[in-house]
Amino acid sequence: SCGGGSDTNPNYNDDFDRSSLLENIHDNIIIPAYQNLKNDLQDLDTKSNDFINSQSQQNLSLLRQAWVNAYKSWQYVEMFNMGMAYDISYSKIGNSYPCREERVNSQISDSISNISSFSGLLLGATGFPAIGFMIYGNDSTTIIENYTGNDGPKYKAYLNALISNLAQNTDIVLNNLESTRSSYINSTGTSQTSSLSITVNDFVYYCEKIIRTAKMGNCINWFGTLPPGSSVQPMPSEIESYYKPDICKSLLINSIQSAKMMYTGEHFVNQTDGIGFRDYLSDLGNADNLINTIDNQFIDLENKVNLLNDDFTQELATGTDRMRDAFLSLQNLVTYFKSDMMTDRFGISPDYADNDGDGG
Repeated sequence: SCGGGSDTNPNYNDDFDRSSLLENIHDNIIIPAYQNLKNDLQDLDTKSNDFINSQSQQNLSLLRQAWVNAYKSWQYVEMFNMGMAYDISYSKIGNSYPCREERVNSQISDSISNISSFSGLLLGATGFPAIGFMIYGNDSTTIIENYTGNDGPKYKAYLNALISNLAQNTDIVLNNLESTRSSYINSTGTSQTSSLSITVNDFVYYCEKIIRTAKMGNCINWFGTLPPGSSVQPMPSEIESYYKPDICKSLLINSIQSAKMMYTGEHFVNQTDGIGFRDYLSDLGNADNLINTIDNQFIDLENKVNLLNDDFTQELATGTDRMRDAFLSLQNLVTYFKSDMMTDRFGISPDYADNDGDGG
């Protein structure tokens, strides 16, 4: 979704206060989630500097924990691909996986110390996956040696570049969101450039492409053959946190919580109930069955995700059935959000191509 544009002339007659919905999403979900990530990235930067200055095992452990904390916080902002986030490819820079190790190694050997803007050549060589590769690696016993050996300055430079890039981009996006608050919450129409349309589309896209496809579908090769799902097989190299796989389930749960927050309107900081998509559906009327169906589908999804191993490499080593079941549960939820809620009830058209052949 791209940001910008204003449409305050809705072309349908419901009396729901859509600006109050956008106000709650902006003030109590988006901004606090970004502020939380900003704080975690500042801590990650501090721990990275400590490790760069002194390559002790303790400093490496503290750096790794700061990365885990920030990666979990990232799950609550990746949805919002609007405004500056869209313009600077914030999501692609931050979390394109699997990591392209050869590209990271090339950046290191080229003594890259600053990432100015995103290009296709950087895909898989930036953000959380690349940092994960640089601080865990394929063989953790060599990590400290990488930073103390002859090429140590190059490793330090690129690690610093990756973390600085994430932090700077987060500041750019957060500052833009804060400065455009008024135009955001007052753009309540259903044209593709309205805040409401962009936000609902970003939500559905996140559920469909970022959670369903990237976190769950790719690691079981769901889309690797036609028709989709006809040749399911474990592909552990496709999981989100390949170098620290025991947080995979946590990251997935965080992302589902992020989606649920938008649906219910729950505040990010203190879980206070606020205005979300569910309230809008309820106000439109004749939606009780759909709301119950969505609520039950969330429960089904959460139950199926809870059955998964914390470590998705271990989960996939025992087969693909449980991951497939969770994937299909989310696929049902995506259909309810995309067809029933967004298109039929909200009167908002999808603004992105659905080209994975599943019809979802």
